[in-house]
Amino acid sequence: MYYNGIMRRILFFTIYILFFAVISSLLFTILYMQFDEQPMLALNKAIKYGTILLCGIFIVPVLKYLNIYNRKVLGYSEPRIFFVLNTIKGFFLSILLLTPLIIFYDYLGVRNINDIDLSILNKTFFYIVIYTLFISFIISIIEESYFRGIMIQKKINLIPIISTIIFSSLIYSLFHFIKIPLIIDENIVWNTGLIELSNVFINLFRVISYDAAITLFVFGILLALIRLRYQTISYCIGFHAGFIFMIKIFKQNSSVNYETSYSFYLSSYDQFTGSIATIWIMLILIIYLIYIYKVR
Repeated sequence: MYYNGIMRRILFFTIYILFFAVISSLLFTILYMQFDEQPMLALNKAIKYGTILLCGIFIVPVLKYLNIYNRKVLGYSEPRIFFVLNTIKGFFLSILLLTPLIIFYDYLGVRNINDIDLSILNKTFFYIVIYTLFISFIISIIEESYFRGIMIQKKINLIPIISTIIFSSLIYSLFHFIKIPLIIDENIVWNTGLIELSNVFINLFRVISYDAAITLFVFGILLALIRLRYQTISYCIGFHAGFIFMIKIFKQNSSVNYETSYSFYLSSYDQFTGSIATIWIMLILIIYLIYIYKVR
């Protein structure tokens, strides 16, 4: 019964996000119709951020309506100071674990680290780092609250929890590919955003970069195990934020080498995920599973 409830909850909140994606596409398309030309924030970006905003606004009332609005159940189980400290621990641990992969990329020559000019280490560079750090934590808080907070909760029997981990990680992976392309058409009508959103779902399995999807899937499993191990999402938020931060900083300060024979190891999705990243995260996952088994 509990397992069925969890699966229904996963399905419900998946539909919840899709519902507000539709609402956002309609609202912002109608709003953008009032302008002679598109604002600086493109329509596709407005729909994306509008979806996140609407989901955030209504999430607490929905959780209360479903009678699951409980901080401990949703993974916010520690006192605030310990939650923050555990988040910071997860952040620095992820940086430590991702650094060897970045070094290996540079060693293979698939991504070459740019020559760093010390003169650029000024306020602008500092602001970029702070902004990247801020965005990394915003993304991780939102995604972890949903994919590891709402979707994965207390420990249950082995088979049901494995199914829950796999299913939630699969959804986590697939959601990264639900992206409306840049809308540059000046002749916007009321259903322009809705049509573009529909096209995304119709062509979803055509646009998925499966090597990146596998990387994200394995990463989702790792985060799910951390969530279950500590019964909190604090470590997950920090760990996730650290990965996002390192990937963004590395990509900003490196370039893809398309001439190397190893370039196929990088996914076309973001030029970072792919075969090597999947193997590395799987190695971390296996070591973590061995650690869990030995300390039981």
